Amino acid sequence: MRESDIEPLRKMHELSGFAYTLDLDGPHVECVLVVTGDDDQPIAAAIAERILQVGLLSAEMKPAAKMAAIRLLHHHMAAALRALGWNEANSFLPPQVAEKFGRRLAKSFGWVRQWESFALWF
Repeated sequence: MRESDIEPLRKMHELSGFAYTLDLDGPHVECVLVVTGDDDQPIAAAIAERILQVGLLSAEMKPAAKMAAIRLLHHHMAAALRALGWNEANSFLPPQVAEKFGRRLAKSFGWVRQWESFALWF
């Protein structure tokens, strides 16, 4: 990606209508590859950006105690990640967990259900 590609790529993203932030030159971008047309203008791009995946481990305990522990973890993890320069974290829940616990994350902690995820292992 060249500096001159940034504005045309931002315009391409805006026209896509997808509701997510595109930070082509942000601190978490690992790689941006651009395909140009005959006029040397961008026609496609792939952006690889680091994301945070948050998981939860807990012992068997009563529901109220578990929620109290999750509240503490949620508050302190968010503060720690903000201090490290992150502004987003993701949790990829298996379908059998997402149905119930996903609602709890949304209702109690303000998490937002996003799009379905796909993975590629190299």
